[in-house]
Amino acid sequence: MKIKGREHRRLTFKQKIDASLVEMLEGLVRHKELKFAAEGQSVNLAVAFSGGCDSTVLLSALAKLKCPLLGRITAIHVHHNLSANANAWAEHCQKVAQKLKVDFVLRKVVVNKSGDGVEAAARKARYRALEDSARRAGCQAIVTAHHQDDQLETFMIQWIRGAGVEGLIGMPPMRQTGSIAIVRPLLRFSRKELENYAKTRKFEWVNDESNLDTAYLRNAIRLKVLPVIDEQRKGWRDAAARSIEILSEADEILRDVAQEDLKRVLNSVGHFIELDAFLSLSSARQSRVLRLWMAENGFEVLPCSRLRELLRQIKESESSSILLLRFQDKELRLYGKRLLVTQSEKTNGSDFTFNWQGEKRIAVPSFDGELIFEENPEGFSETFLRSAPLTVKRRSGGEKIKIHKFRPSKPLKQLFSAVGIAEFERASMPLVWRGKDLIFVAGIGEEVRAKLDDDSGPRYSIRWKKNPSLL
Repeated sequence: MKIKGREHRRLTFKQKIDASLVEMLEGLVRHKELKFAAEGQSVNLAVAFSGGCDSTVLLSALAKLKCPLLGRITAIHVHHNLSANANAWAEHCQKVAQKLKVDFVLRKVVVNKSGDGVEAAARKARYRALEDSARRAGCQAIVTAHHQDDQLETFMIQWIRGAGVEGLIGMPPMRQTGSIAIVRPLLRFSRKELENYAKTRKFEWVNDESNLDTAYLRNAIRLKVLPVIDEQRKGWRDAAARSIEILSEADEILRDVAQEDLKRVLNSVGHFIELDAFLSLSSARQSRVLRLWMAENGFEVLPCSRLRELLRQIKESESSSILLLRFQDKELRLYGKRLLVTQSEKTNGSDFTFNWQGEKRIAVPSFDGELIFEENPEGFSETFLRSAPLTVKRRSGGEKIKIHKFRPSKPLKQLFSAVGIAEFERASMPLVWRGKDLIFVAGIGEEVRAKLDDDSGPRYSIRWKKNPSLL
């Protein structure tokens, strides 16, 4: 129900808000990637309810909205415990929710004040709590009361930080995080419009005293910078908002181009980027592809300077294998003519000794995998494997093994290279020893000289199964 132009101007402010909310619900139901969307199905909404003016207008409008697409409403108040008034705010929010006859959830969070600062830490904690509470409440979307002024302030912050197009567009009207959508239906309304409406309706709301603290960049921009621009150029806010919309459209086009480029440079099964195809792109398109691919693999968004440094290393490295970036449990690596995303190795290096009693599988947690024992007439005799303890170890250097009857024993380094196992993976490949004798190397094979006995009993081969590292 998108209303534009003259018809939109004739609507009351309440009708304009209702139209935006209905448009939001229709967009959620039409959204292809949201699994809950189905014809005629209602949408359960979680409202981020701080108790301030903006979220009070939003919650009130939703509670009174008549729309068949609207399901259950849950107001979620996140208690940060950063203000002496936090408990009073929580009580106020609960009373408002009860008056509007919507469900209410209070979530208390602990804000880690180190790192990026209190403001960023509180935002991260808040969104984690909102997403968790929304899922628990069976909601498909989180609705926030961000408005046009919030969008302009975010643009200014990102501009000061030197952000690219994706950062400058600020907060999108809708984005998906897992199975939950985050929607912002009030982005076209100004703070002043919302406050005037709240006053005419005699709404009661709380005022966060921290919003007056100009030590925070957002507050400084809102209280000191934007009023100066207001004096110099009336109506600039609507014009700036249109510029942000244009940037958003441009970003959408760039994303489509990057998606097509990524499809072309990925190998046939999508496991890694083919370096030659990647380097054939222009530098600008390389940046977009790399940023997109890393985001799809769970890496944090990098600043432009760090991304340029990654591209420089990719283009200029003379090594056949280098670690480019590590984030949480993931690693970005250049290996030969490939860009790979791998999981960080979880091996702790400790030896693991056991007595084999005929088990089909032996878990080896210290190497993040398991040994598989399979019957094979070309394998080790059962008596041989049972009669002495077996020990799983890491490489120490200089080991050799003979894996072919008519060829000499060879160093593991040479054998690993021959079968194409990357240097960064070799340290995690387990070696199985029987006493002082090396009898098996994962990824290479078994020591043939340990199979020379003529025992007529069952024979077994050893195989290593590792938890997948290549994402």
